[in-house]
Amino acid sequence: MKFDYEVLIIGGGPAGLSAGMSLGRMSRTALVCDDSRPRNAPSSHLNNFPTRDGIHPTEWRRMVRKDLEKYKTIRFFEGSVLSVEKTALGFVATFESGEIFHFRKVILAYGVEDKPLPVPGFQELWGKSIFHCPYCHGFEIRGSSLGLISNNELTFHMLPLVNDLASDLILFTNGKAFLGEEEKGLLKRNRVKLIEEKISGFLYEGERLKAVSLENAEVVEREAVFFHPTFPFTLKSRIGESLGCERNQFGFYKVNERGATSVEGVFACGDNVSPAHSVLLASASGATAGAGVVSALLGEEFKKNLAE
Repeated sequence: MKFDYEVLIIGGGPAGLSAGMSLGRMSRTALVCDDSRPRNAPSSHLNNFPTRDGIHPTEWRRMVRKDLEKYKTIRFFEGSVLSVEKTALGFVATFESGEIFHFRKVILAYGVEDKPLPVPGFQELWGKSIFHCPYCHGFEIRGSSLGLISNNELTFHMLPLVNDLASDLILFTNGKAFLGEEEKGLLKRNRVKLIEEKISGFLYEGERLKAVSLENAEVVEREAVFFHPTFPFTLKSRIGESLGCERNQFGFYKVNERGATSVEGVFACGDNVSPAHSVLLASASGATAGAGVVSALLGEEFKKNLAE
């Protein structure tokens, strides 16, 4: 069978671009599909990335795509992949352009969708005064009056990180807290205030948060807040599920150390495989999945030549 490309990479963010570079370095053919929905689009800075700390996310992606130009085996499709079906020999994918291509392997690099609180001000402040990652945004707001919006089993993973950055911290559980007495005692000993009232909105000027408003009409002054998502995560595409890829309790694809999913020939990387979400870690995950695909492709060819 003739394949149009060896590898289909669904997602043109840090994970997909880095997977493409691993494949390009070994002269494997790949089509990177980018539907222009980067998760960090609201952010003006990309941080915690050596040599590129503080760069605009759009500029970072432009630079990586420029780097990929020298790898002539890597091509781009600007748009969405509508479906992917597994065949006896590989995969057939249908694109929004109506084109249909055949591939030997697939890399799912399309990340996750953030689910905003459905209250006024959240969307306007997302990536500006409301953040998801202390490592990505905490340094710039250290010493501020901060809030953490979280109410799940990983709350106490995030809380010490945010507390260390804050001049004072409030934990907003946005409803009754799922905390035991021991956990509530920890909050008191660390001088973290607990507010269980529902959030009704955010007051702001420009990109600066001024206060969190509550349904009981109370207004709580804060300079920035971190938002811990609820589980399971929503992925940007259901292609992995349509192929039968298993997910864990947090919504992430189950992968091995090389990025291989539970479906033969399908790999996954980036934000859809781990709760540790940053450009640097997504990029590293993509490089790993790309190398895993290279190993699989060359291993198959080596065994085929040996048999012949």
